[in-house]
Formats: sequence, structure tokens, C-alpha cells
Amino acid sequence: MEHVKTIGIIGAGLSGLVAAKTCLEYGYDVKLFEKETELGGVWSSSRRYPGVTPQNTKDTYYFSDLQMPKHFDEWPRGEDVQAYLEAYAKKFNVFPLIQFSHEITNTDFQNDKWIINGRNARTSFTEVVDFLIICNGTFSDPFIPSIPGMDSFIEAGGETLHSSQFNDTKLSKNKRLVVIGYSKSAHDVVTAGSETAASTHLLFREAKWKMPKYIRGINVKYIILSRLGEALIKPEQHNFMERFIYKIGLAKKMLAGMENYISKKQKLKETGLHPRASIKDQAFGEVTLETPHFFERVQQGKIITRQTEIVSLKGKQLILSNGEQLECDLLVFATGFNQIIPFLPNQFLNEFIDAQGNYLLYRHILPVGVPSLAFVGYNTSIQCPISSEFAALWVCEYLKGRIAKPSNEQMKEATAAFIKWRSQFRPNGSSRGLSTMPGTIHHVDLLLKDMKAPLPFLSLIPDWLLTINPGRYKKVRRKIVRRNIE
Repeated sequence: MEHVKTIGIIGAGLSGLVAAKTCLEYGYDVKLFEKETELGGVWSSSRRYPGVTPQNTKDTYYFSDLQMPKHFDEWPRGEDVQAYLEAYAKKFNVFPLIQFSHEITNTDFQNDKWIINGRNARTSFTEVVDFLIICNGTFSDPFIPSIPGMDSFIEAGGETLHSSQFNDTKLSKNKRLVVIGYSKSAHDVVTAGSETAASTHLLFREAKWKMPKYIRGINVKYIILSRLGEALIKPEQHNFMERFIYKIGLAKKMLAGMENYISKKQKLKETGLHPRASIKDQAFGEVTLETPHFFERVQQGKIITRQTEIVSLKGKQLILSNGEQLECDLLVFATGFNQIIPFLPNQFLNEFIDAQGNYLLYRHILPVGVPSLAFVGYNTSIQCPISSEFAALWVCEYLKGRIAKPSNEQMKEATAAFIKWRSQFRPNGSSRGLSTMPGTIHHVDLLLKDMKAPLPFLSLIPDWLLTINPGRYKKVRRKIVRRNIE
């Protein structure tokens, strides 16, 4: 696509920053729009809840060409992650390009150009670019379900928040707190809130496995943040090592041992929190890191858990499906996010969103039926820095003509095959089938194969035996970028 000179990027979170940095390396003029007053996306101060950390350790959660500082905690705090992203943006000259407080209201594609309209604090604006990359993320629009009687709850003085809005434990001070959900954010919020609340309840539909930071004294990163860990839970085996692990029964034994250890350590049966599904069954984005002190406070009675749902609200009284009634002052919904792209016209959305709401994205990047458009960061995963980094690189290689452009039929077939594959296992595990888990590294390998730059064998060995360290991908990334210079 030789006509592409200017690229517009929407969103200055993790994916938007690495997309902008990569486009600059390829010589493109970049226009980067961010609706908030700061960068970071989910890591920005306006969206961080107390105690939030990534699922990864600092040596597995970074871009290949900039490590996290050594003084960060093993599992970095949310503010540390934002500081890292800011340092990354400044080091690679992305920060000056960010147009903060620029919310995109609508876009259109005319005469091989994207027309971007939006507003900032002072006025409206219009920009024109040759290619558009959407990086607004899969966690962009907080979802709060509609419950009968919600108005009466508010009228009685009750408060409702999404977990991304619970920014300070002062919000729950001396209140009867109820948190809805069983995600990591639900556990983080209910644990933090229990420090100040008058009473604390967690209501959930299904218990999920929570991984301790250490299993039998071994850092969990060596168990789950490696190619071995991915191989243990993948439904399909793609190479000799993965097939060998299953043939000798290692996967079954290791997973059974982990479940037994976790169950005893967290006293899951005693507290009624033992998941009905296995770790492998919940591996599609549902198994998350344990929140410090959560299970301890459940055992102490400081956090009361109930596997139930809210049927309706009557004033400050919650009517539950198990027949109980519960008084509440603050109701926090850790119920995930809607996946929306409000600035794209329906004529484009209808091209790549099917009747079930699945996004038809080839390689989780190119939308079916819409030209000069790409997505980065739409394959939610535990390895999002490296998956977004190589997705951005894939886009630039595609623009340079070094990746063959698939036909619409090829794109439809590939995306339909992926959605069908996911639906065999946990169809409700992740938002609209976008997650590549539990095959994130397999997905990165696929992108590298498309770019004709597989990871060297000597880098694969520590990936299997230790952890997936993004620094080991630095050389292969440089090799790919260097083609643009030579």
C-alpha cells in the first residue's frame, strides 16, 4: 500500500502506544488520539481500582525493547504500569504525538481516505489519514446490567459503580458493600473495600480458579507464564513437544496436582468456593491471579460470599435468587465491559460483526469487508504487551506488501473457523470470542510465521523451561524492522 503515508491511531493505551511507536519506525506520519487526559488505558488513574496489578510478573509484562525497572514489585502496581508506559512513550518519541482529551465522535471512509471527526475541550476537529488503526481496547465501555428496581435503590440513597470506577476505599467507608462478579477485579475490589466497609458481600454466578503467586514454593510464573504452561491447558497440540506432554500424561498429572494444592491452600471446599469446572476448562480468559488476603478474609467472615444473583431491588434491599434479602448501600458491578466502537458507522460495523456479535477479524487484526482499517489489542490475552507488539509489526509489514492480502472469503473462512473452534469449549469465557487464550504464544508464532521470521530455536528453549520473556523477542523484531531500511 504505497499510497499510505499518514496513519491515525485511536487510543493511547498499551496497544495504541506500541502501534504508534512501530508506525514511526516504518516512517509513517502518525496522528494519535486519546479521549482521556492521560495515557495508559486501563492503567490510567481514572480507571484504576485499589490493588490492581497485571496477571504477569514484571519480567514477563513489557515490550521487547524496554524492560520494566528493577525496583518495581514482582507484580507491578497499576501506577507502576502506567509509569512504565509513559516512559516507553517518551523514550520512543510517541508522547509528543498524543492528542489528549480528543474524543473521536465519528469516522468515514471516502476516496481512499479516513475522515476522523471529534471534539476536545475547546472545539471540534477533523483529521484525514490514509489508514486507521483502532486501539480503543476490549475494556472500553463498562457494563452494568439492568436490574428491576434499580431506580428505587438510587432514590433510597444507594450508590452503584462499575469496578473501574472504584478508585478509592473511601468510597466504601462505613457502607454495606456488595460486589457482583468473580473476576480478578471483583476479588480485588471486594478485598480492598472490606478494609473500610461496615459489611462486605460478594455475589457471583460461578466460582473460578485463582492462581496463588507461589505453588509449593515455586513462583507461578514458571508454571503458567511459559510455553509449557500454555501447552498444559491448550485444547489442541500443534507441535511435537505439546503432543509429547499429553502422550506421557504430564499435563493431566500437573493440572490435577495444581487443583488439589490450590483447593487445600485456599480451603475452597470448606468455604463453598470450589469451581465446578477444571482449570483447563476455564483457561479461556477466566483463570486469574489470586488477590492477596481474599480467601483469608472469607475464612474470617470479613467477606461473605454467595453463589446467587440479584432478582430485583426494593429500596436498599437486594432480592436474591436464592431467596435471601440483603441490605446494601454501595453496589459495585465487576461485570466486565461492552465491546463497542461508537465512532464507526453501522455500514462498516455490519461488515465485520456477525449476528452473534462476534468480531470477524483476520489474525485478530484485519476486519472483513472494510478497507484501510486494522485493530491492535483486540486479542485479549495474558501476554498482551508482546501480542500487541507483534500485531502492530504485522500491520506495518502488511502495509509494506510483505504479507499477502487475503481475500474477503479467506478472511471469513479463517475467522469463522476460529469462532467455531472456541465455541467447542467455553463459549461464554471471554468477550465475543476475541481472546486468543489459552493459545496466545501460538498466535504470536503465527504472526511471526506470516512475517517469515520465526523465533530462533535457542530462544524457544528458555521459553519452555523458564518463562516467556519478551526480551528474547527483541532480535527477531529488529530483524523484521530492518527489512524496511535495507
